[in-house]
Amino acid sequence: MIDRVELKRRAKNDMSGNMGMLIVCLIIVGAMSVACNLIPYVGWIVSICITGPLSLGSAYIYLNLTRGFEPDVSILFSGFQRFVDTLVLTLLISIFTFLWSLLFIVPGIIKSISYSQAYYILAEHPEMTAKEALDESIDIMDGHKMDYFVLLLSFIPWMILVSITCGLASLYVSPYMTATLAHFYLAIKPQAEPNINGNFTDNYYQA
Repeated sequence: MIDRVELKRRAKNDMSGNMGMLIVCLIIVGAMSVACNLIPYVGWIVSICITGPLSLGSAYIYLNLTRGFEPDVSILFSGFQRFVDTLVLTLLISIFTFLWSLLFIVPGIIKSISYSQAYYILAEHPEMTAKEALDESIDIMDGHKMDYFVLLLSFIPWMILVSITCGLASLYVSPYMTATLAHFYLAIKPQAEPNINGNFTDNYYQA
């Protein structure tokens, strides 16, 4: 059983003293997304190309955060060093989710949840290919998809707050939610990888 309250408590502890840099990273990602949408004709292609690297960079930042390391904007862009892997992973997730959604919406949602840990896995395992990270995500999410879904549902009041504040509250809610999801990954990972003892000595990414 996943303790949602404990995951959120740990996320808040990680955020303490680091909110400024987390907000900067959030704004950078948001600004880049907006900029892509403003590019005529090929904006959607550029958006697809940057989604993977930035998602991996975000995984580095939040996994490092769980280890007590301060956020670093430069790490946000480190995902571009694995551009091909991240692009392939983004395309695989998008294509498979779309194909499953053709059956009905629910299978698509279930599969997207199954794929949700892939970027964390790719961050921790640079030796893995995109497909291997995706397969590993499916494996470790076996038996935890409902836990993940309920955890997402628990943020609905926060999403309402974001809507009421015209998005302003997202400056807090987005890092809070992302940090919580990073702890979710750590909570289910030992069950699939019992040899990991949780003693961390280095960053996930070293510049």
